[in-house]
Amino acid sequence: MDRGEAAQLRYFLITPGYREIGLGKKLLGLFLEFLSEAGYQKTYLWTTHEQTNAAQLYKKIGFVLSQEKESEDFGKPLREQRYNLLF
Repeated sequence: MDRGEAAQLRYFLITPGYREIGLGKKLLGLFLEFLSEAGYQKTYLWTTHEQTNAAQLYKKIGFVLSQEKESEDFGKPLREQRYNLLF
């Protein structure tokens, strides 16, 4: 989503049968290529503390945890986490 000077990555989901084969890394790489071509210099995403594998992938690419907030938006208590990337 275009958020002015930044792009927000939303709904980055890989179904279980396609996980752990490098597809997430490939898709994130294509996303970063698109951002560069479109002229974005910043991007961010929201996830939850439960998504540890996804967070590891984001961190490997250079995303940095910048914010956490308690939430019950998903029907149970958890921490939403914002990750930012500058490039």
